[in-house]
Amino acid sequence: MLALLAAFSVSGCGGSRIADLYDNEKEISSDSNSFNLDGIQQNIEGEKWTASVERLEGMDTVWSCKTQETTEAEFSYEITLYSGKLKVVLIDPEGALTTLAECDAAGEQNAGESISLEKGESRIKLVAGEDTRFDIQLEMTEGNFAELGF
Repeated sequence: MLALLAAFSVSGCGGSRIADLYDNEKEISSDSNSFNLDGIQQNIEGEKWTASVERLEGMDTVWSCKTQETTEAEFSYEITLYSGKLKVVLIDPEGALTTLAECDAAGEQNAGESISLEKGESRIKLVAGEDTRFDIQLEMTEGNFAELGF
């Protein structure tokens, strides 16, 4: 029974705790994911991941890459934010965060850049505030995308 209660607290049965993750760098850089997700359509094709999300709160890992040495990768994104706030963060093998994109007002945003991936495992997480609705496309020349919510 205690394990069941612990599972509920991690999976997001308290909306305010989930939404509070947005500014918590320690939680974001951890290996865990914690989110509430409703209504998603997504697709992964090689180096590109696209998703249309009706509502996301919290954080989830959508990309990872293990490198044997420092590696350069090309990263680009397109985001249309309808409500809430959203950021895309890169977490290096030491747990340091780099914000690759951040949207806190409705609108469209896109950019691309070269990223240096340090030796070890790097991850990208989406981090969303309360009632965040968006369309997103991410492209990365290294690593592998994973479906949001799985």
